[in-house]
Amino acid sequence: KRIISMINEGIEAGGEIGDLLSRISEEIRQQKTMIKEMSANVTTYVIFIVFATIVAAPLLFALAGVLIEVVSNLGTALGSTGSSAQAAGIPISFSGTGISQSDFRIFAIVSLIITSFFSAVIIATIKKGDFRTGLKYIPIFILITITLFLILDKSLGILIGGFF
Repeated sequence: KRIISMINEGIEAGGEIGDLLSRISEEIRQQKTMIKEMSANVTTYVIFIVFATIVAAPLLFALAGVLIEVVSNLGTALGSTGSSAQAAGIPISFSGTGISQSDFRIFAIVSLIITSFFSAVIIATIKKGDFRTGLKYIPIFILITITLFLILDKSLGILIGGFF
């Protein structure tokens, strides 16, 4: 609309149409370049959000779950030999109850579901400008993150838990 109005104004003013068309074409090229740069920046953000949601979050939750299990097993082992650990001069005491493995797994799954929901909405808002287009991605994100979390939790439990 703006370009058409500029051409109309140029014709009405009796200006040089060739110069006007040259400036308009240069402005259109600049706009296209700016749109490509903005699209590249948006793509980078989307890749980061997808990686953080689908790969990093399940991996970190799985590692934390394995750490809870290892520390719990270590506490049980040292708890039975607690007097010998203190007699050896190690000031470690395991008492009280911490978070259980099942409670942490529930927390991790709920957190991953919430993160997947908001990630899909944010990606849709960034790419399309409307959050409703991201509603179809929510189940996909949730399914992938939960599946990856359960696979990583089991495999890291076997891999790292076997050492302790």
